[in-house]
Amino acid sequence: MSTSLTLVVLAAGLGSRFGGDKQLAALGPQGESLLLLSMMSAQQAGFTRAVLVIRPEIETAVARMLAPIEASMEIVFVYQDLDDMPLADAGGDRVKPWGTAQALFAARHVVTGPMAVVTADDFYGQLAFSVMATALANATSDWHMVAYQLDHTLSEHGGVNRGICQVSHGTLERVQEWVNIEATATGLVGDYQGQTLALANDVPVSMTFWGFTPAIFPCLTHALTEFIKHHGQSLTAECYLPDVVQTAIDNGQVLRVWPTTDKWLGVTYPQDAHRVRTSLMEYWGD
Repeated sequence: MSTSLTLVVLAAGLGSRFGGDKQLAALGPQGESLLLLSMMSAQQAGFTRAVLVIRPEIETAVARMLAPIEASMEIVFVYQDLDDMPLADAGGDRVKPWGTAQALFAARHVVTGPMAVVTADDFYGQLAFSVMATALANATSDWHMVAYQLDHTLSEHGGVNRGICQVSHGTLERVQEWVNIEATATGLVGDYQGQTLALANDVPVSMTFWGFTPAIFPCLTHALTEFIKHHGQSLTAECYLPDVVQTAIDNGQVLRVWPTTDKWLGVTYPQDAHRVRTSLMEYWGD
């Protein structure tokens, strides 16, 4: 593969619902974290470099955990800092990160080529990384996304947040951040813009597995600037990456959608850990 590919891992989350740092949890068949398993999958698919967006206090633990792969992948750490925003003094009294858009914004100085963007607390499957590597290696101006089926991405233990997608002829037309999606006696429901609405089981969703060119960074700068103007005083509002992507699509950016049958696994709640361990043993254990 001639094109050098970078994997950006958003790993600064606080894991408030999980009750700890999900990016460090030992969930694999040999005690691996989901972060390490994802980086192993990416390396096998042809990614040669990883940029990890983290909090400073977990760098030592993450570096130690990644020792098995450091010889085969260049690893760079950057910090998601509350004050690292396009507008000065945006943080104020805030103690919570500004969301996934700001997390990727933190990598702008160290990524200059095509990149896949994932989170540290998801397991995406080997096929998904191979599909994304092939798409990015074509070196066009298109962006990309691996899509999963909604009912394959839920938790039995509470609501989850997902990017609900509308796809036409293989390209993304719309992505909307829904929250508190869960199964009820009458079907799937979720909250969007303050309303609780029904959702189809097979709707495609974004699980934060994006493929971008560096053109994403000016989009993030603009989005975060506007976000601070409107929500800068909020202690909890977050700027979501799907919203930035949607604005870019509205302005003419083409984003190709690649459905996968690969299994997605993730931990939102502590009770999810047993299911994830069991599934990973079946997937990776041999």
